[in-house]
Amino acid sequence: MQDNGESILRAHDKVMGSNFGGDGGDTMVDPANGCNIAEEYVYLDMWVTQNCAVNDGSWTKDPSKATSYEVAPPDKDSSAARFIAPMTSDPKDTNTWVAGGRHVWVQHKGYAIRSGNEWTSAYDLGAGHVATAVATVNGTVYAGWCGPCNNQGFSRGIAVGNTDGTGWHQLNLPVDGTVPNRYISSFAVDQNDAQHVFVAINGFSRTWTEGPGAGNGHLFETRDGGATWTDVSANLPDVPATSVKLLPNGGLALGTDLAAFYRAPGERNFSVLGRNLPTTAVAQLKTGPDGRLYAATFGRGIWSINPTSWPRTGDSQG
Repeated sequence: MQDNGESILRAHDKVMGSNFGGDGGDTMVDPANGCNIAEEYVYLDMWVTQNCAVNDGSWTKDPSKATSYEVAPPDKDSSAARFIAPMTSDPKDTNTWVAGGRHVWVQHKGYAIRSGNEWTSAYDLGAGHVATAVATVNGTVYAGWCGPCNNQGFSRGIAVGNTDGTGWHQLNLPVDGTVPNRYISSFAVDQNDAQHVFVAINGFSRTWTEGPGAGNGHLFETRDGGATWTDVSANLPDVPATSVKLLPNGGLALGTDLAAFYRAPGERNFSVLGRNLPTTAVAQLKTGPDGRLYAATFGRGIWSINPTSWPRTGDSQG
């Protein structure tokens, strides 16, 4: 929670507590053990705990008794990262993490990592470029970046490669605006085929947005690893897209500044996902180990929906 660190509700707790302080960025939790947590402070300053950060304060006198460890990749020390930088783990191997600043960083120790020196730079996005979104499946990585990132002179791109540092290249995004010159906010990579990817594009389609094709679409699909793209925005409203999720049933969920939308398998158009979800920005969509889809909203809390209701519209629960 920005300006409020991270809050946690452990099993059998009646109230939430705070296990990390400061501005709260992204968070990863081990689906097999909820007390294995990685949390991000600003500019890619990552911390990890393996006991829900429980500590009686002994670490202040004896650092060996610490239960939270700073494991920030080296870009943190040079501020070569977004204020809230992207990080993720491989759904096929939760010990493989990818984080993005100017570099695409990789580590394979999972929650057992204890130092920022244990990250390896898989790829340098280039001077002035910083990652805005990262995703990985089975060793293939997609990294969206911007630089400059402000509206004047804004530029963006997508780099693709492997976690072992091989095969990296910048995608040749068409100048006709097939993928708009706007902020890349999220990827969804097919776990069965890493060449099949969806990318969500933020921003509004307005004439004052700079660059070629700035007014085209919010969701794009590739089936050849980014060589060619198709606009699959269909009937989506012209609002920023923030988080895309490819669902186990083959459907697609998309968080936007207006609501969460759903496209059923084999369909072209989207509909509002579920009922009861407040009309507010959906900052992030994630699936939990319970199989439910969770939506983190701006100012209206976290909501979930039961996947058994798909592909038909289902009930949301707060």
